[in-house]
Amino acid sequence: MLNRPLVLLNFFVAIVMFSIGLRVSTGDLYNILRARGLLIRTLLANCILIPAIGLLLIRLFPLTPDASIGIMLLAAIPGTPISLQFTRMAKTRLAFAAAVIFVLSLVSVAMTPVIIGTMPQTLQHSDRPVSSLLATLALYIALPLCAGVWVARRVPNIGSRLILPLGVLASVVFLFIMWETRLMRREALNTMRGNGTVLAMVLLLLSSMLIGWLIGGPDRDTRRILATSTGMRSVIVVWYIARYCFPGTQVYMIPLIYLSLMVPANLLFHLACIWRRKLQPAQGAAA
Repeated sequence: MLNRPLVLLNFFVAIVMFSIGLRVSTGDLYNILRARGLLIRTLLANCILIPAIGLLLIRLFPLTPDASIGIMLLAAIPGTPISLQFTRMAKTRLAFAAAVIFVLSLVSVAMTPVIIGTMPQTLQHSDRPVSSLLATLALYIALPLCAGVWVARRVPNIGSRLILPLGVLASVVFLFIMWETRLMRREALNTMRGNGTVLAMVLLLLSSMLIGWLIGGPDRDTRRILATSTGMRSVIVVWYIARYCFPGTQVYMIPLIYLSLMVPANLLFHLACIWRRKLQPAQGAAA
């Protein structure tokens, strides 16, 4: 990846994680912990069920070794700050959406060394220490997240005023990232088009979103949030892993392709949910 998209990506991650920290209060986290059934379903789905689906997919399709590694990493590592671009549309559950991303982001950081340790291919491709990768995750994910929580607690008035401008800035930076990486994503799609790689990722995306929807319970906004948070796997962490642990391979192309799939899919999904919600009052009035 070129330097400019990399800088934009790091900047975007830091902004969004800081913004999530501003939105999440101790009470929000306590509410998630108190809803133990929902929390357990979310963790089981993201850390066990979806990785199992990823393992099944790489065995069903005749994928290249690089594609298999990338898809398995996507299936195994949950949580991405990009999902906040869509889950914040669920205004009645905004605190819940931020808290879910908070929890899954921490899980992704914790699971990264475990996943890498189970992949013998890592030792064949990289002579860089895993500590370099973990330092990057701490710098751009963990530290901004903790800083946002600290600001929200210490200076809540200032923190609350920062949420809206940070959200606008993050959206602008995200659009720049999508523009700057358009050629790379197109190249990745063309390179990985054969052997069912794209189809395997589409199935991973749709099955993950379906699982998130099903575990969300009766509340429709909760279902929307979990469908997006579960379906949008951690392309950022996977790209960091590909960059640090698999240099000189095509593993980095897999999260780029998944990014190209999950963004329009979730945009259409949330627009459909909004459209359906607007139709319901009209149908009720007509009845």
